[in-house]
Amino acid sequence: MLGLSTSGLIDKFANRLSGMDSCFTLKMPDGSERLMGSGEPKFEIALNNKRAVKAIGSLDEGNIGEAYLQGDFDINGDLLEMFSLRGSMDDRHPLVTAWRFIQPLLFGQVYTNRAAISSHYDVDPKMFLSFLDKKMPAYTQGVYESDDETLSTATERKFEYTVEMCELGPRKRVLEIGPGWGAFARHALREGVDFTGVTNSPTSQTYLNEFLGEFADHFQIDFVDILAYQPKEKFDAIVIMGVIEHLPNYLAVLKKFESVLKPGGLVFVDASAARTKYELSTFMVRHIYPGNHSFFVLHDFMEKLNRTPFEILEVMSDRHSYFLTFRQWALNLEDSKEFICENFGEVEYRKFRLYLWGAAYEFMVKNLDCYRLILYLPKNRLDWKR
Repeated sequence: MLGLSTSGLIDKFANRLSGMDSCFTLKMPDGSERLMGSGEPKFEIALNNKRAVKAIGSLDEGNIGEAYLQGDFDINGDLLEMFSLRGSMDDRHPLVTAWRFIQPLLFGQVYTNRAAISSHYDVDPKMFLSFLDKKMPAYTQGVYESDDETLSTATERKFEYTVEMCELGPRKRVLEIGPGWGAFARHALREGVDFTGVTNSPTSQTYLNEFLGEFADHFQIDFVDILAYQPKEKFDAIVIMGVIEHLPNYLAVLKKFESVLKPGGLVFVDASAARTKYELSTFMVRHIYPGNHSFFVLHDFMEKLNRTPFEILEVMSDRHSYFLTFRQWALNLEDSKEFICENFGEVEYRKFRLYLWGAAYEFMVKNLDCYRLILYLPKNRLDWKR
């Protein structure tokens, strides 16, 4: 039998979800079950203790996420379907939101960038490599032509497109901002380029110096924030894949691009995007991207671009490819559950499980978009790239 307080919290949760299309089973701490919605249940939420009951009764997704991370409840079945419940929950944590913008004011943007990157990326590379594609370990979306393609194929297509659009080839100097685990760097180096990567992660720098060792005379990885970077020689092209979300001051970023790029140079940018700047859930700010991270906002970027000499040669939207990419990463994570829990702990597994399936859902229902852009820096006022 459920206590009165428990029953009241469950009823509160059920009332908030009334009228939803999804159907699932809610399993109580005492083993009893309650069918939520109508039809065939697609997933199960199993409450393990009173903390879980209190969390879902709060109707706050930040509290619910924390309870899941601590193992207070489990989720079995279709996680994409489970995330349809998000729209019925609140997310009210004003202090978390405020601190995102206080940090850069107190400590400066470079420090804030470095701290935020460190919190997400400065872990043993085996953590990320456990769910990234084995052949092409890129932490950025592939470009799919069909849903049944492999992520390796989709990622290679994207890299080939980048090489072509940035006119990369032997001896061309290319700068990648945030080279991650070296998938694009290796692809570009095989084209004969001279490659430089800049990263805020010492873990990434150490890993890349070993991973790219066969190209020792043609690459370097610098541990420096892009906004503080002062290269000795300018570049023919800049590649920034899934990193501009960490750099929301677009005008400062574009001015930095201009300062390090040769006249006539090209820039490849891609990013996960939203319509509203700085719109992140409490869970994402606490556990995935702290600092003043923001999904890419195209209209804001274009307004800033108009204040610079850059031309925009191409803009493409491809949210479905990012849905397919995140879904594959999430499936890879499920396959690696035992390894991750043994080596990094169950909390880390649960954190990335919510993140990857949640992102896949947001792309699937078109709450998030994904853009690829090609920018060109004219040689002079009479130079127009055709």
